[in-house]
Amino acid sequence: MRLMLLQTTTTKSNAKLLIQTALEQGLSPCIQQKQIQSHYMWAEDSKPKKVISEEEILLNFKVFKKDFKKLKKLILKHHSYTLPEIVGIKLYKVSKPYKKWCKNAFKETMEQRVALVLE
Repeated sequence: MRLMLLQTTTTKSNAKLLIQTALEQGLSPCIQQKQIQSHYMWAEDSKPKKVISEEEILLNFKVFKKDFKKLKKLILKHHSYTLPEIVGIKLYKVSKPYKKWCKNAFKETMEQRVALVLE
């Protein structure tokens, strides 16, 4: 695991869909979810900018570099926003035991999927 992908949404149902799909497809071994308050400037078409304040759900996906583009594509496909936030952060320090757990979580997921296909 070398990256984190940060992403926000406003609905629990969209958060659940993104989390479940990413886990099922083996794109992230761990996803954290937290209720936050966001404040930002927004303008649509020719309307003037205005300050928006709303509750959002922050999703923090742990992701391997090789899976970042696939996860980004998944988010763009299933997100309720027309312009979803997708921020990638490169990780320089990750504990060896946690990194090992992440790799094993992916290995088990892949083995489980192969077993289901073969049944």
